[in-house]
Amino acid sequence: MSRRITDTNGPNHDIWVNTIRIGETVINEDDLALLAQTNNATLIGAAPATSGLSCSILRNGRDFQLTFTLTALSVAITDGAASGSHGATKLFDFVESSIAFMGSRANYTAFAEGATLTGGAGDANFVIGLGTTAISAAADKSLGSTTQVNVGASLEITLSGGTATGSRHTGPLDIGVVDGTGTAADLYLNVSGSAATIDATSTLAVTGTITVNGTLLGDD
Repeated sequence: MSRRITDTNGPNHDIWVNTIRIGETVINEDDLALLAQTNNATLIGAAPATSGLSCSILRNGRDFQLTFTLTALSVAITDGAASGSHGATKLFDFVESSIAFMGSRANYTAFAEGATLTGGAGDANFVIGLGTTAISAAADKSLGSTTQVNVGASLEITLSGGTATGSRHTGPLDIGVVDGTGTAADLYLNVSGSAATIDATSTLAVTGTITVNGTLLGDD
């Protein structure tokens, strides 16, 4: 892909280039993208090195957009018997800063149960959401803590034969600003399963894309 350089004399003097040479170094579009991702990771944060998880970061000043690609990302599910079940996987580590989240979009295209999750029934019923804290105890298909869903509101999923899809679009939530100044904030994918359908400690594999937009407000 070419880059356009606009001359100050007007659009008729635009020049399209495939590479830029600086001394003996030639930089192409892929190199620029890699440099941008490295710089953005320093200024915004980074995803952990987790199998099935990748993240691209777009940045405009202090505004950011994170796009996560989940490919059978494994979420460890802990069965709490009559209390239901729970699981969480970290998606991102932010730099130290206050953060205002502006919205998110989650598009889940596939789920796969671990072999023992529902005793072979393939009918797991759960809610899934995005928050800055991880769910830490079974809550019978509820993500009740505000910070468990303060980035992406919960979405209910009921598997049929072990499969399902779903999407959730979340605008700005009335939760104020997340204070990540003393301790940097994290982003988690949270799952809370129903006591009626999940029968054992196992895993849930999640496939899809998640986009999160926000603004860094600075560190103390």
